[in-house]
Amino acid sequence: MKHRDPSPAEVESAFLRHQAELAQAVSGRAELSVSIGLNRIVDEPLADRESILIAKLPDGAPEASTRHMRGQVDLAALALKHHDTELHQKHRPADARAGAMFDALEEVRLEALGGAQFPGMRNNLAQRHETAFTLKGYDHMREQNPVALPDVVAMLAREAITGDAPPPAIRTLTAMLRPLIEESAGEHLGKLARAVGSQTLFARITQDILYDLKLITHRPSQKATNDDGENDIPDVTGHEDEDGPEEENTPSASQTVKSSGDTDENSEGEQREVKAPTDTDMDADIEEDMREKAPRHTPNRGDFLHADTVPYHAFTTAYDEIIEADALASAEELHRLFETLMLKVKQYHTVTSRLATRLQRLLLAQQTRQWIYELEDGIIDNARLASIVSRPDTTTIYKFEKDTDFRDTVVTLLIDNSGSMRGRPITIAALSADILARTLERCGVKVEILGFTTRDWKGGFSRKSWLDAGRKVDPGRLNDLRHIIYKSADQRLNRARRNLGLMLKDGILKENIDGESILWAYNRLRVRREQRKILMVISDGAPVDDATLSANSGSYLDRHLREVIRNIERSGDVELLAVGIGHDVTRYYSRAVTLHDVEQLGETMLQQITSLFAREDIRLTRKDQRRRAA
Repeated sequence: MKHRDPSPAEVESAFLRHQAELAQAVSGRAELSVSIGLNRIVDEPLADRESILIAKLPDGAPEASTRHMRGQVDLAALALKHHDTELHQKHRPADARAGAMFDALEEVRLEALGGAQFPGMRNNLAQRHETAFTLKGYDHMREQNPVALPDVVAMLAREAITGDAPPPAIRTLTAMLRPLIEESAGEHLGKLARAVGSQTLFARITQDILYDLKLITHRPSQKATNDDGENDIPDVTGHEDEDGPEEENTPSASQTVKSSGDTDENSEGEQREVKAPTDTDMDADIEEDMREKAPRHTPNRGDFLHADTVPYHAFTTAYDEIIEADALASAEELHRLFETLMLKVKQYHTVTSRLATRLQRLLLAQQTRQWIYELEDGIIDNARLASIVSRPDTTTIYKFEKDTDFRDTVVTLLIDNSGSMRGRPITIAALSADILARTLERCGVKVEILGFTTRDWKGGFSRKSWLDAGRKVDPGRLNDLRHIIYKSADQRLNRARRNLGLMLKDGILKENIDGESILWAYNRLRVRREQRKILMVISDGAPVDDATLSANSGSYLDRHLREVIRNIERSGDVELLAVGIGHDVTRYYSRAVTLHDVEQLGETMLQQITSLFAREDIRLTRKDQRRRAA
């Protein structure tokens, strides 16, 4: 019998099974599984879940890619063994940069534990760092960049704990920032090695580092407790003076830490202190006391306590609207606006036609010439004719040509209709939506085109209702949403194409509340019957609504957007990707590209869609072939 080499899918399946066995041994969880996330380029080792989801990069050397995936599994398994999620969240600041540094240092603690217990993990974990830093572009940065600060501090801490030098991709940035970091926080970085075995002590020293670097403005409690709640662990934070601890009764950082943007409203500049009897029973009392006594925040102050304790909500949804595009303008006006749009994009006609043709050819090529072999009926497979002579009883000598059914796929294009998109960005976005919809529709793929904005500037009827109600504290979202349906998935483009001209109408583009808008588009997708669902978001940056941010935390909309994206990416039922125009959106989305020239938008969207179909559908077709043949 002729030996058959295993297919790539079989090799991948065997690799994941082997990694699951290793993760089970490390974590002590017998039922643990490992799988590749459909919509991920980064992993989340600290996430609390029943299985390990890892990211598989489409490109890269096979050996490095394998070590990168092994490193993800190793770190996630170590987290399941040595990481307490509840304890981590208790001490973690809500500010994005401070929180990112807190997470990165906890991952370094887990890496140190794993390297000491399993020396073979060190290379895998080092490759994970190298790949992640390369994806972030650190290897090309030659100037100090605050975005890289959490990773640079984490690598200096890793060096202090394990002795391992920073990976090559971040070495230049580390060299530039090392003097400043060591001058400010070198004392506490040196103390991390002694606290690796205790997550509580490590978290408290990490909070000291955040304070040293001015990422938080209140020093955390100095009364150290171990993981069992006992108070007999020696103080390693180095804050006791000859008169004893300075802040023995101050609460933990999760109750007192504030962002460096906070300013005390006390005229004498004194900081407020909140005292509690013990570290173990103060949480509820301190939280309530802080909410009553803390000074009111102003926009963008980023109060950590406020952000941690106020869940996202809308003051009222009575004035929100989901509306068809043709209801916002007359037929004559829509026709005129669409003609204007076509005149604006006429200069791109040659390029976009070529790109659309390239995408259509790729998809149609995959719809044909897909064969199922070793069948008992169909077209004779010439390669099997010899087997008839040697084995006359052979019946599986036929093959069948199968069309890939792309009609089982739906794509939603969600376009940011905020005021900052006005001009060329919204013009190119509308053009690209038109091209993609026409091309995919020819290939049997259903496309939905949606837009999101608000009904008014700086709050509408929602804000007026809030003012009439007496300016309730923590009101939540204070503007009226406007979600626009330019084209539904079941509608033919030629019946809805003129609706795209609405994006050029004066007064349509206002503010953007991204989190709820993405959730709206996601919920429309997930109830559809198609097996494969893709959501592409076209935006130019972070969510902005002056009315909401003036009455809530400065990170209120940002935090909700991150939460929505994280939940969608974890669910895996909808593939999410984003295109940022002029702004880096990779800080929100795991799969994203950033354009600094809006003229690149059409080609980039086509490349992203091409990549999705070229990679995933070929894999699914091969899987279906093996199942039919069996």
